[in-house]
Amino acid sequence: MKYRFLLLLLFLSPFAEIFASDKTVIPYPAWGQSVGVYNIFVISAGAKEYRNSENYDRNRNVSLDGELKLGDHFSVSAGYGYVDQYATQATPWSGWDRWKAGLKTFFTFGIFSIGGGVNVYGPSVSEPWIGERNPDLLLVRPHLGFVLDFGRTKFQAFGLYERETDSKFRDPVQDKYYRYMEAGATLSYETNSNWILLLETTYRMAVEDTIPAPRSDSFNLHPGVQYKIGDGGRVFFSGLYGMRKDNTYDQGFKMGYQQMFSFE
Repeated sequence: MKYRFLLLLLFLSPFAEIFASDKTVIPYPAWGQSVGVYNIFVISAGAKEYRNSENYDRNRNVSLDGELKLGDHFSVSAGYGYVDQYATQATPWSGWDRWKAGLKTFFTFGIFSIGGGVNVYGPSVSEPWIGERNPDLLLVRPHLGFVLDFGRTKFQAFGLYERETDSKFRDPVQDKYYRYMEAGATLSYETNSNWILLLETTYRMAVEDTIPAPRSDSFNLHPGVQYKIGDGGRVFFSGLYGMRKDNTYDQGFKMGYQQMFSFE
């Protein structure tokens, strides 16, 4: 009986390390919607491609995002960026992206946490009118998510809905307007050193056939890492691998720097 107990301990020891009780900060996702509330600013740059000899598509962007906690359960956020878009079967364009403003709430109950909020994106000042897309319209993106915190190992997932709207947050006058649903998840593990390993996934689906393009839907896998630097700093790198035949993009990456801070 004693030897069986020792064998059981040896078998479970790797899992005990993975699910160690050390409480650490919930990693900030590179691609998906963050669920927790943070004091953070993020500088990032990325590139995505769809490689097809007859329909090549490329997107490059840089962005600056910031979030500020209002107490323990709320935060406000803002962001802005620059986009360079090229496609063989569409009008290339480049310029400043939509501004972003958001509000989030987050509550913790033991190892389980739940959060939600809404992001609003302003008009696209640089994007030309392409097909059904109206760059003058705003985008509204409500979201809901949860976190399971096992210490060094964490799992977070979210779902969101995005739609175009006019400046008074009403339905646009035009017959068709842009709507989609997105879901995603992030599994992370913080090692004994400064490395954090992440595996993200994102899935996007057009709603009610409002986007006729065959590549409007996407299913992506995003393996990545974060490396902690100093007090609250993290350098990150994450890839993009398209998981469906007619994906929006089939490969890409995102890299940047995150700085978490506290007023205490």
